[in-house]
Amino acid sequence: MKFTDMISPFTANDATLLRHLDGADIPTLIITTAFLSRDYTLLRDAWRPEIVFGIAESGMSEALEAEVRETCFQALKSFRDGAGEPPGPPTYDEMCRIANWMMGPEIEPFIPQVYEEVVVSEFDQRAPRWTKDQLAPDRDLSVAIIGAGESGILAGLRLKQAGIPFVIFEKNDEVGGTWYENHYPGCRVDCNSFFYSYALARGLWPDYYGKAEDVLDYFKEVARQHGLYEHIRFNTVVAACRWDEAAGQWNLLLQTAAGEEEFRSEILVSAVGQLNRPSLPDIPGQDDFLGPSFHSARWDHSVDLSGKKVGVIGTGASALQFIPEVAKIAEHVTVFARTPPWLLPTPLLHEAVSESMQWLLQHLPFYSMWYRVTLAFPGAKGMLDGVVVDPDFKPTEKSVSALNDAVRQVVTDWITAQAVDRPDLLDSVIPDTPIGAKRIIRDNGTWIATLKRDNVNVVRNKINAVTPVGIVCDDGGEHQLDAIVYGTGFHASQFLMPMQVIGRDGVDLHEVWDGDDARAYLGMTVPQFPNMFILYGPNTNQVVHGGSAIMWSEFSVKYLLDALRQLLSSGATAMDVKDETYWSYSRRMDEASLLRAWGFSKVSSWYKNSKGRVTQNYPFSSAELWQRTHEVDLSDYELTSGDG
Repeated sequence: MKFTDMISPFTANDATLLRHLDGADIPTLIITTAFLSRDYTLLRDAWRPEIVFGIAESGMSEALEAEVRETCFQALKSFRDGAGEPPGPPTYDEMCRIANWMMGPEIEPFIPQVYEEVVVSEFDQRAPRWTKDQLAPDRDLSVAIIGAGESGILAGLRLKQAGIPFVIFEKNDEVGGTWYENHYPGCRVDCNSFFYSYALARGLWPDYYGKAEDVLDYFKEVARQHGLYEHIRFNTVVAACRWDEAAGQWNLLLQTAAGEEEFRSEILVSAVGQLNRPSLPDIPGQDDFLGPSFHSARWDHSVDLSGKKVGVIGTGASALQFIPEVAKIAEHVTVFARTPPWLLPTPLLHEAVSESMQWLLQHLPFYSMWYRVTLAFPGAKGMLDGVVVDPDFKPTEKSVSALNDAVRQVVTDWITAQAVDRPDLLDSVIPDTPIGAKRIIRDNGTWIATLKRDNVNVVRNKINAVTPVGIVCDDGGEHQLDAIVYGTGFHASQFLMPMQVIGRDGVDLHEVWDGDDARAYLGMTVPQFPNMFILYGPNTNQVVHGGSAIMWSEFSVKYLLDALRQLLSSGATAMDVKDETYWSYSRRMDEASLLRAWGFSKVSSWYKNSKGRVTQNYPFSSAELWQRTHEVDLSDYELTSGDG
């Protein structure tokens, strides 16, 4: 994996530049040219991008795009011939000017968080501006991180910058987390990879939506370049964590090939993620099936599905990626789909990054940075407005507001147009739920094209049982199968399972959470569990609105580092979130979730736990979460010293 932090002098000749400008992303080209030339009159109203389903598109005619390219070509030539030396990082005022041109004045609350996406050499606003040696050189402070996925890698990277000792414990033999464990056919990200990456390590991706193997290579390369491998203990399971009040430390019970051992640290960080423990439905007769069966997250590559009759249970994000691949080789695929998902039109979903785009990302100064920004602004704002319940609209299981209904109609028309020759499929591809009630899945037409294949059919009936030779549904129909693949998701609501976590006074975290009823202040802290921080914790998902999972990990890790700064500078040994802070926040989460499509709708989804409470999604704007995690408010916590 290569990276694109190109800020060296610009020397491309006219012919080369002209050739590659033909493949430029138009909004990015305009912004980059305006920034390099310092000619912000290029941000013309007539050239303003259109935001379509969270993606900035030119929306221009071919003639107008040609005019843009020629104008930018002349300006870039002048910049090159005048010196070609790249400027310094953009100022906040420049960022505001660009943001308002792109998105209009409603983007103002989101500018601070997107400004942090701008990283140029040493200009990295999320990096700690202090080190442990500066604040408390004689203080013992170490951090245990559980998990070497995207959030664990980021935490280690920032801790290393701050000079704080840390160890990452990883149960697998490599970094990557869910991207190491998921390797089913067709597996890829559903967020543009140029945004699903760290701001300080902009990858040069071969595809706009990276394949799993490329995402894994990216995380490996980031860990390697930042010297994190020497801090990781692989093949190590953290079975239990217990707070030692007298010592002011966490005591970890580790399980390795050599046996059990203990490890002690002042700070505990859970980076175990949510989407890594496969969930299998409880269907009578599952163990009686004579053919191979497996979950998509435990794909059995020794099983050749060529020429086989394959049954797939589930139509979640993973299933919609692997079913088209299986359908290409199987004799027949039967898709058992109780509730179809809404699809989000994404033309670039399977597109490779063109040669010209690759060239611009590597050779036109700041182009890669501004491309990320054109993704970040629409992503930060997201689709939250479209899933908020409007009581005056008389919300139903079809739509929860006028805007929600309008989006529903646009997507319905897009889906219907694809199935004009197969109206029998409409019942299987148009959900009876509001948009946002379940996860919206990106698609470029592949899903319906797959369902239209002669060797694919959809079954909407409830499964009654698995037999030795197939599946029987409640309509009495029996489907003979050679193999079954479960695309049935994960135990997302069972946070930190199966690890035991014991806090102050012997309090068990999973008893506090009553199994899968997890809560945490800002998704990170829980009373009676001092010095413990959860990354990608309860109510931190942004899968309906608001950017990428990595952006939200950046928020949480920044908060973690500020908490450590506060501990070091204050001399306190432990910080514990106050009960009233925790419960006030939790009540607000619950009340707001009921006024979002995912909480209003009665449909079952992985956003909800076994009690029907939403434990996954964050119901407010990403701008609010950025503001609340920007720094620690000590009034939210009880600080204690070693002597009590």
